[in-house]
Amino acid sequence: MKVFQEMKSRLSACVAFGLALVAFSGCSDSGSETAGATSETTNGIAVIAFDGAHKPIPQARVTLYQRPDIGTNISALETASADDSGMVQFETQIDQCQNARCYVEGIAGEDSSLMVWTKLTATDSAKNEIELLPSVSLTVRTGAAASDSTVLRSVVMLDATPYWAKNDGSEFVFSHVPAGLYTVLADNQPVADVSLDAGATIDTLVRIPEMTREYVFEDFDDGDSLNNLAKDYPNYGWYYMPHKGASFESPNIADGFAGALKDDGAHGKYLSLQFTTADTSYVMLGTHLGLDSGYYDLSALSAIRMRVRGDCSFAVALEHYREIENNNYNKALWFAKAGEEWTELVLRPGKETLDAKNYQVAWDEISNEIGIFSIFIYNGSRLEIDEIVFEGVEGF
Repeated sequence: MKVFQEMKSRLSACVAFGLALVAFSGCSDSGSETAGATSETTNGIAVIAFDGAHKPIPQARVTLYQRPDIGTNISALETASADDSGMVQFETQIDQCQNARCYVEGIAGEDSSLMVWTKLTATDSAKNEIELLPSVSLTVRTGAAASDSTVLRSVVMLDATPYWAKNDGSEFVFSHVPAGLYTVLADNQPVADVSLDAGATIDTLVRIPEMTREYVFEDFDDGDSLNNLAKDYPNYGWYYMPHKGASFESPNIADGFAGALKDDGAHGKYLSLQFTTADTSYVMLGTHLGLDSGYYDLSALSAIRMRVRGDCSFAVALEHYREIENNNYNKALWFAKAGEEWTELVLRPGKETLDAKNYQVAWDEISNEIGIFSIFIYNGSRLEIDEIVFEGVEGF
């Protein structure tokens, strides 16, 4: 898929947050109705900006927005800077917001590091404070193919807000947005609800009809040693090898590959590797996509997604089908680490590590002739893997 047309974003640099993504179940104006409101004074609407420690934020930029009705555009009514006490006084009267949805945005700190977006409660004059918290960096992956031209024409934004995403290849980036609940719109259609917690960086797939492409390369649920591609194209399945004095405990000779498959009951089966490494030794896991001389064009790939858990450092590689020498192949390679909790790992073509002496090349050099998927594990004692998905492709 080709890249999208760049959208103007109200946002700049980034700080981070945590995100929970749930399937969308209807368009709503629930995004951003978080704590914080304003009150009426004799001169209009007054707002006091505080940080997370309840200290006033002088010079915070506070903007009052209005959205006449669901489905209509949101527009700014007034913008002002807070005084030394964090106070902002708007001329807009509270009755102007009683029959229309009004929102308050607060921005402060270098690169908008503190933000808030909240709905104004026109009937509650007791709440006149807004709390600015660390802003969120949100990346929305579409799962579109790298060559898909429809991405160029798409627009992604957060409903009932002024926040538009900047296109970056097959994904959209909100450099920084306030914490809160939002509905993600793609071309004015709701595609997901998201919950953004202050202070985390989010990178998530949002499935967009007629755009998202995914191929589940391996989920281990069938309990055998063959990757899912083998259902349509014969191959030899998974293999595992220790190098330079390393050793495997699982899989082992007695139980084979199937003995390393565990079932947690909730997500089905996953692969549990256990091993011993030291100094320069390492273990590897790999599988050919086809037979020895087979290869596939994966130039449309936009990301590799997989769930991992463990205590090790490792590298994931997509390798060219043709051997260079001594069982070495040119490869696009990405480094990663596994922690104690299940984590979704996202690896992007164009972000690979280059090292010619170790046969690590740019993705574009080999992407149309990929023959092998490999994982090289350099330290630690265990690595658990599940849901290896190729984004940007639907089949081979």
